[in-house]
Amino acid sequence: MKNARPRTLLPLLLATVVVMALAGCRSSPSVSYARVYPAALDKGPTLDIQVVRGETTLTLTNATSRVFGPCTLWVNAYFSRPLDGLAVGQTVRIGLTELRNEHGESFRSGGFFATERPENMVLAQLEHDGTLYGLVVVRGEPVIK
Repeated sequence: MKNARPRTLLPLLLATVVVMALAGCRSSPSVSYARVYPAALDKGPTLDIQVVRGETTLTLTNATSRVFGPCTLWVNAYFSRPLDGLAVGQTVRIGLTELRNEHGESFRSGGFFATERPENMVLAQLEHDGTLYGLVVVRGEPVIK
């Protein structure tokens, strides 16, 4: 009598390969604020709002005497995230993966489990009332702890 085990193992092996292939094809989660960079907006002056990139976070500190209502933070003219507002002297810390491009893909932040090289931050802007204001990038490279 022949061994029946190889015949039952083949369908199980094929099913495992199919499941693994489908898991690798997952798409990025969509976010409602993912959109194209508004290049046609008026460009305002550079504001005294410092932006510091950490390993996986970004910190904004409003050192101006101006209050900003709902606005959008833009990084590298490609990734964005809406902000509820920014008060005088307020510091806001957000996760870099919360920054999304028009396709819903997140900013490559790095960190211990990163599989890709982290992105540098070379440009930060604040979109407010139809104007793009420049921000002061204090440190754009990832900090490795």
